[in-house]
Amino acid sequence: MAQVVTAQPGMQTTVVVQQSGTVAYRDWNSSLFSCFDDIGSCLIGFLCPCILTIQVSQRMGEGCCFACCCQGAPLALRAKLRTEQHIQGSLCNDAIIMNFCGVCAMCQMSRELNALGR
Repeated sequence: MAQVVTAQPGMQTTVVVQQSGTVAYRDWNSSLFSCFDDIGSCLIGFLCPCILTIQVSQRMGEGCCFACCCQGAPLALRAKLRTEQHIQGSLCNDAIIMNFCGVCAMCQMSRELNALGR
């Protein structure tokens, strides 16, 4: 014979504890306008910026097609590098810098990758 249910089954409560870890953000290894600290990337950047963009893209593990075919590739690369390396800044800041000082920013990214050994 079947038993009659006289009470609702209890709810299971799961408690998730998240520890908030603070990340220390740092500055870029070189300033935006330190282009002459690395004459090679400076010359490539100002004479043929697409080649420097491809080189930086490949050093960051992205393909050359990404750098050539995607109009927003330099901005995406800068945001990726800044985020991965915990460098101070914001996406809005990246967009302004890439729009007005794109070649200097790509040179800065190349110097950052040099400092990281990539």
